Amino acid sequence: MHEPRVTDFATTDPEQARALIAEAYRDNRLRVRGTVENYRFEHNRCDLGDVHFDFLHNTLTTEVVVQPLGRVVLLRVLGGELEIDDGVSDRRLGPGDVFVGPHPGHGYRTGMHGARLQVTGIDLTLLTEMDPARDGGAVERLRYEPVCLEKARRWQRTVDYLTGLFSEPGVEHGPLVLGAAGRLMAAVALDTFTAGEGDAHPSDRRDAVPDTVRRGIAFLEANPDLDLGVADVARACWVSVRALQLAFRRHLDTTPMAYLRRVRLDRIRAELRAAVPGDGTTVTGIAAKWGFLDGSRLSAHYRATFGESPSQTLHKC
Repeated sequence: MHEPRVTDFATTDPEQARALIAEAYRDNRLRVRGTVENYRFEHNRCDLGDVHFDFLHNTLTTEVVVQPLGRVVLLRVLGGELEIDDGVSDRRLGPGDVFVGPHPGHGYRTGMHGARLQVTGIDLTLLTEMDPARDGGAVERLRYEPVCLEKARRWQRTVDYLTGLFSEPGVEHGPLVLGAAGRLMAAVALDTFTAGEGDAHPSDRRDAVPDTVRRGIAFLEANPDLDLGVADVARACWVSVRALQLAFRRHLDTTPMAYLRRVRLDRIRAELRAAVPGDGTTVTGIAAKWGFLDGSRLSAHYRATFGESPSQTLHKC
């Protein structure tokens, strides 16, 4: 484990995206469906050595064939859809799903459909050190279907805590803190993604994100520029307002309007990052475009989500 190394990368060039994936993960073949001019790929990483935390956003439909990763990768889908075929299983995942990615020893094919992903990578040695007495090793006990809602929330809280801890600029962390962080991630990963006594079989959890939530997510992500209320979303999903709110709360631990706010924050971040010095882009102008008229309110939500202010993002350009 070492001091955090934070990197941010964005491109509209599929070949640059392929090169980034090769550097951050493994060599690959990448193919984009659709008009390349509309393509955008983002990758942010906080690298601690044996553990890394990534955010990946890929527009359009992109197919990637990747060599074995040699590490355990745990994913949470924030938006869009992801397909993974690694010879162990052929899965299609959607927003709210938290799961083990491809088998670390297998090459795999993945399809990303406008996907926004939270990706956590853990070195295999960390897992084996935490679980040395188990026959067959920790990797052989991994479950590849999405975990239950309770475990998904606990995993999310752990990742959010550590990414918040290590993303604060200018703070140094000693070896004791870094070592404890690695062991914590390995322990929570083993508890979250391996079967324990009394656990239901993964196939028992088939209603992880029901049709109501999937329709709501699709509607919100397709129309973030519209003046929407919860009743509009409910009508698009053919359910009552109460049914929609209960579904979002139960399966995503959020509300439809909070989800819409996150989508708009993502759009604001993308536009700030795409700004060119001297082109007249302002935080106020972009914020107003996406419905944030109160600058302090935007800054509070933006900092809580991305760990920096909108102006800091803009000035990095």
